[in-house]
Amino acid sequence: MQGFRFLIYYDVGDLMTIFSLIVRGGILMYVLLVISVIVLGIVIEKYRQFRKVKRANLNLKTALSQQDKTENISSILSMYDNSCPLSVMLDKLFNSPTSNLDLINQSMESAANLQLHELERGMGWLSTFAAIAPLIGFLGTVIGMVNVFMNIQGQSQSGVDISMLAGGIWVALLTTIGGLIVGIVTIIFYNDLVQQLENIVKDMQDAAVDYVIKYDAMTKGIK
Repeated sequence: MQGFRFLIYYDVGDLMTIFSLIVRGGILMYVLLVISVIVLGIVIEKYRQFRKVKRANLNLKTALSQQDKTENISSILSMYDNSCPLSVMLDKLFNSPTSNLDLINQSMESAANLQLHELERGMGWLSTFAAIAPLIGFLGTVIGMVNVFMNIQGQSQSGVDISMLAGGIWVALLTTIGGLIVGIVTIIFYNDLVQQLENIVKDMQDAAVDYVIKYDAMTKGIK
């Protein structure tokens, strides 16, 4: 069994695969194909990265949940690297050279923003591809329609071949279909990734408030 294959039957009886449709769609279909491959790579990488970050943050919170001394917390934080954004942010709290909470909060906010910037890397490309893929498709259709009407003008002396006209139009519309498919799929994944990123940020904000309160209590000797 060679797997499932989407097939489209043309009115002259030809059987064409998706690859043959891409070939008939012209150069812009290849552009859309390249975009779709890049989008797939970014999406897989972002899901992998977010899953790793969530796991690291959860493991860190579990490890710190039973600690009530700043020395122990600092020791645990030193075991985590930059792949754990929560560790980077809390390090500014428990290993700060100052006891001024205002300065510490600013330092934590700066560290959190830097980690957020790292997590957002690649998201801009997804947004861009989601926007331009349909436009590339429309461009291909417009170019195809121009070619169709140029052919009509060339045949005006001998009459217009309706079958050629219909064939040229549906071939021109292939890029619109391809562009819309790539754009729709990309925006779906983009919105889901944005939602996951917002959840990570909210979780870090909640953790920051809890640990600032805990740090303040420990430094004041409140158990």
